[in-house]
Amino acid sequence: MKSRQTDLTTGNLLRNLIILALPIMASNLVQTLYTVTDAFWLGKLAEGARGAVAAVGISFPLIFFLQSFGFGFVVSGNSLIAQYKGAGLTENIKRVTGQYVLIMVAIATIFLVASLSLLDNILGWLNTPAEILDVTRDYMSIIIPAQVFMFIFIGIQSFYHGVGDTVIPMKIQMISVGINLVIDPLMIFGIWIFPEMGVLGAAYATLFARILAAVMAVASLAIYHKELLPTLKDIIPDMKMLKKIISISIPASFGQSMTSFGFVFLQSFVNGFGTVVISTNMLSMRIQSLFMMPAMGLSTALSAVIGQNLGAREVQRAKESVGIALKLIASIMTVGGATIFFFGGSIIKVFIDDPAVIALGAQVMKITCFTSFIFAIIFVFIGVFNGSGHTKSTMVINIARLWVFRIPLVFILSGAIMNYWIFWKPPLAGIFTFLAYPFREKPYFALWYSMLASNILSATWAYIIYRKGKWQKAKIHN
Repeated sequence: MKSRQTDLTTGNLLRNLIILALPIMASNLVQTLYTVTDAFWLGKLAEGARGAVAAVGISFPLIFFLQSFGFGFVVSGNSLIAQYKGAGLTENIKRVTGQYVLIMVAIATIFLVASLSLLDNILGWLNTPAEILDVTRDYMSIIIPAQVFMFIFIGIQSFYHGVGDTVIPMKIQMISVGINLVIDPLMIFGIWIFPEMGVLGAAYATLFARILAAVMAVASLAIYHKELLPTLKDIIPDMKMLKKIISISIPASFGQSMTSFGFVFLQSFVNGFGTVVISTNMLSMRIQSLFMMPAMGLSTALSAVIGQNLGAREVQRAKESVGIALKLIASIMTVGGATIFFFGGSIIKVFIDDPAVIALGAQVMKITCFTSFIFAIIFVFIGVFNGSGHTKSTMVINIARLWVFRIPLVFILSGAIMNYWIFWKPPLAGIFTFLAYPFREKPYFALWYSMLASNILSATWAYIIYRKGKWQKAKIHN
């Protein structure tokens, strides 16, 4: 593997974005394959396929919530390293990396202790169906430690992205996921030297693959990116640098954790409708995430472009990169959205041969194709705010998307809001009954229509924040 640092303050912007984004897209794709692989093979179990897929589906929002606390530090690592590289301040790059070693140790410890000790309470609060409670608990008890190793990898990956190298982390991801793809069915079905472990086999395969990715990332950091490798003096707590990291990280972490907690909250709503709806929702989210890979890749690439150019005080070049990213993502997502709309049911069938899930999934995918397109636009603006270090804007958008728009809409359109006595009296009772009327027979559809509406409102808000222009000043120049 060869280091490919890129100076994003010069050269053709479209070319830079594509060269940087393509490996990120590939890396994100193979990252998504961890859970997609589990869902695919578990859906082929002779007995309990729906329950096994549902167990993985329940785990997703919870894992997303637990790991979100470290997400903000990943964002700030990308942003600060990109800005320091653009400004030519190499020693500050090492200092940022050194302070992250301290932060990662603290986060990993808190993450493991809190999540494992509270697992039973959380599964109960999520209203997990009794028939899949035990298998979900077993799966989660293995997947949670796997997230620690994933966080180590994505932390180092963000450093690479900041200096303009997206190829090495992509290769590590491909090797790791390749191993997972091979051993997943072996451990699930008991092939070759492995015992048949079902859902537990999927969890152990993921754990092993993520340990491998973390070890490879640490080794490659020392071999190929010595400019990122901190010395002992860089690991000594530096209050000024820690303060700068925290000022960017806390809003990003809080916004992400509130978003993921919103998904946990919504999962409890979904769980009340049984394993068909749980499985459909999980599979539609996985498929949607696959089609979101271009947007996620461009957002991360754009963060690095924005960071380096603002660090070099090239504001106009940063603004031009946003317009190019928006045009690219609109073109790509039009094709992806059409594919989901017309072939959604067939794609669902690839993962599970359950007529009820396939039928519901085909209807859901006709809604989520539009949701994905709008969400991709939001991702572009998030890339701008994260790259500039203005993560408070990202926090506001993420919190509003779930807690101001989506969750209230889900409760209103599904009629669940009428479970609270305060809304029983007129005129509120009449208004909410009228709004929920279209979903009276299938209230769970309120989830997917609310998702579409919340993304439209959030994209509008993100554009307004972008137009105000506060993001144009890099954090390192404050």
